[in-house]
Amino acid sequence: MPKRELPTCLFCGRAINPPQETFTEIGDVIYGKCACGAIYVCEPTGHNQGDALVDAMLLASPEGIDNVELGVNFELRERDYDLRTHQYVYMKTSRFNGRLFFIKALTGGLKSAVHEKININKKDFISLLENLDFETIEKASLQNKNIFGWLISLSYDKDNPLSWKAIEAMGHVAKAHVSAQDIEPLRNTIRKLLWSMTDESGGIGWRAAELIGEIIYAEPSLFSDIIPILWSQREEGSFLESVLRSMIKLSNKINLSDYIKINKEELENLLIHENDEIKALTAILISKIKGHIPIPEDIKNIILSVYTRGNIIKLKTSKAEKFL
Repeated sequence: MPKRELPTCLFCGRAINPPQETFTEIGDVIYGKCACGAIYVCEPTGHNQGDALVDAMLLASPEGIDNVELGVNFELRERDYDLRTHQYVYMKTSRFNGRLFFIKALTGGLKSAVHEKININKKDFISLLENLDFETIEKASLQNKNIFGWLISLSYDKDNPLSWKAIEAMGHVAKAHVSAQDIEPLRNTIRKLLWSMTDESGGIGWRAAELIGEIIYAEPSLFSDIIPILWSQREEGSFLESVLRSMIKLSNKINLSDYIKINKEELENLLIHENDEIKALTAILISKIKGHIPIPEDIKNIILSVYTRGNIIKLKTSKAEKFL
């Protein structure tokens, strides 16, 4: 069985502690606070969600409960949640299903921007991508499904920073759809990307594995069935680098051994691969999964392309790991 992930904040993605029943000036409330400033309130039965939502607004009000109506704007995100097990619920099969409300107080004017209709064409979208405006991209993606196709088409050229930005943006788009519980577009996109990696597709998805990895990373428990399929694509040499990069990314959030079997002998063979970047990425993957395989010094000194903050930089393998 796949390892179950701790619920994460629907605003920043950090793992959160279970909400605790706490006595407040508005009474007993089951809630917690994320390091990003979001407050999350639990309604454990699913039958009193209105009360829980009001409690969340009162707790989030920066002016205190007496001034909650004085123009304070909020952004709200919510998920089905089981308090007993501290897990998000994806199939409502239990009578204990509740709700977890995340709320943040926003400054004046921002609330209208959250709900406004965002109409953009591909040229506008590229401008947003160039400027790393992931917040607008997230909002626009919930209204314009063409954005998935644009991201795929912009991801091919590894030497172009825009390609790396597109892959990063796919992660933001996936996170937005998970928060909105709009999962089907993500599933459809994964299917298209896997199809692009087959001989029958008529097109080659050179970096499809990284795009899929970004989608899975948004909420691995939703896509646990895809992880073994993604790993299997390494058998096609042209996708090996992209698959390794995707697995390295996922290893930051999940224990890969709960989902796939990584053969020690295969990793040792990849360390003597003819391609230096494959050697370097394999060394980093070994480190991430705490594989007990010695890494030769010459591999530690291989120069690897790494993307960070909109730029492609070149680093020795030994220093690149913290960026992947």
